[in-house]
Amino acid sequence: MARFDSRYAAVTGAASGNGRAIAEKLLEQGAKLAALDLNTKALDEVFGDNPNVLRIECDVADEDSTRNAMAEVAQEFGRLDVLVNNAGIVKFGTFDELSREEWDQVFAVNSTGPFLVSREAAPLLRAGNVKHTRAIVNITSVEAHIVISSSGHPQIHYNASKGALLQLTRALAVDLASSNIRVNAVAPGYIRTPFTAEALKDEEVQKFLLDRTPLGRIGEPEDVANGVAFLASDEASWVTGSTLFVDGGWTVY
Repeated sequence: MARFDSRYAAVTGAASGNGRAIAEKLLEQGAKLAALDLNTKALDEVFGDNPNVLRIECDVADEDSTRNAMAEVAQEFGRLDVLVNNAGIVKFGTFDELSREEWDQVFAVNSTGPFLVSREAAPLLRAGNVKHTRAIVNITSVEAHIVISSSGHPQIHYNASKGALLQLTRALAVDLASSNIRVNAVAPGYIRTPFTAEALKDEEVQKFLLDRTPLGRIGEPEDVANGVAFLASDEASWVTGSTLFVDGGWTVY
């Protein structure tokens, strides 16, 4: 049997990048999937008419949208075994340039979004008479732990929002343990995605990244997906409140 046979999973930001790789990995390993994203056209292009995929438009920063999305999951699946809070944004700029509007936008998606989705998903994670543990995996960042980002200087709002998500992960791990729901995080380093493609064209950026990465390569979305699959599986049944760094050694320095 595959890891996730007869299990139901939901992934936010599933239409591209890390979210797409995570969604495809869970599908490959047997899960039935709720793929959540703002970009429904991209969801259709990625997942087509796959009968194991429920495609749902969802703005994780909007309370009504998250509630409606989980209501649709409840109607179609009846329960959840895995929730992956992947949707996120980053804005580049210096502290002196940072507006309140941009600060609020980054926190709304990166911190409030996982809270809202997890809150709405919790009853589904508790539902059903199953013996295996249920799992929430939050995609944080190495920048929840260190402040020197891929641009060579702090990204104040991104650092702070991912730090908040790290603490949400730890707090939920304690709060949901009595329901046999494990909560962990994957902290990626610099990953080759459509979002980072433009920056990676710059030779100086590539050199900066590779000089700080002991394993000497840029990460791939598949690397992140593999880490998520482990934490979501029964192989990690005694792991909660932890962070798995998928960063090629970036945080060693």
